[in-house]
Amino acid sequence: MLRVYNTLSGKIEKFKPHEKQKVRMFTCGPSVYRRPHIGNYRTFLYEDLLQRYLEYLGYDVVRLISLTDIEDKAIVEAQKEEVTTKELAERNRRIFTEDAKLLRMKGPTYAACMMACSSTAVEETAKLIKALLNEGYAYYYTYRSRRNVYFDPLKFAGFGRLSKLDMDRWPKKKRRFHRDTYVGTRWNRGDFILWHGYKKGDADHWDTEIGKGRPSWNIQDAATITKYLGRSIDVA
Repeated sequence: MLRVYNTLSGKIEKFKPHEKQKVRMFTCGPSVYRRPHIGNYRTFLYEDLLQRYLEYLGYDVVRLISLTDIEDKAIVEAQKEEVTTKELAERNRRIFTEDAKLLRMKGPTYAACMMACSSTAVEETAKLIKALLNEGYAYYYTYRSRRNVYFDPLKFAGFGRLSKLDMDRWPKKKRRFHRDTYVGTRWNRGDFILWHGYKKGDADHWDTEIGKGRPSWNIQDAATITKYLGRSIDVA
């Protein structure tokens, strides 16, 4: 019997997948605006060991490793190096794959393990955001000529439970965060961006059912999971 720590409940519980003997496993992979560092590989090696152990127990494991190839940092780095974001991501993706082989990880070199860039799930991103808009959890707001979409955590009951956020400290005055991530700040207390609206001159954008633009870092994992593993996963 495998027992694991449940972050949400704070207890050690018996592991029970949604489907008998089948495990859908998600690994949040590297942001490929730069080559992965040793701290990244520590995470990937741990999850590689977990995959091996689950298979040893007789589970059929399907694992997805996501690569974040479109985000603010990737765009800035690509401009700095005078290459496209696609060229930048491909170079660092190859480095990651080669390093995984050197570390003898099953990783993206293994048949039961998929590796996918977040840019391949833009259609799923748009569908998720549209659903959030329809349910009133997200909304459009124009900032510096961009018609962005933001998520309002106060509209979603239970937001912050997983990370043990004290929602009583949430600001009463409306605040919006327009970038994907902020240095040194894990959680920005306010409405975070889901979709960067198109602005003339943007090299990276898609034309979708919610408008032109690109997905934010904040929703890319959910969209990639939905496309490749479905709406339910067992390990993340």
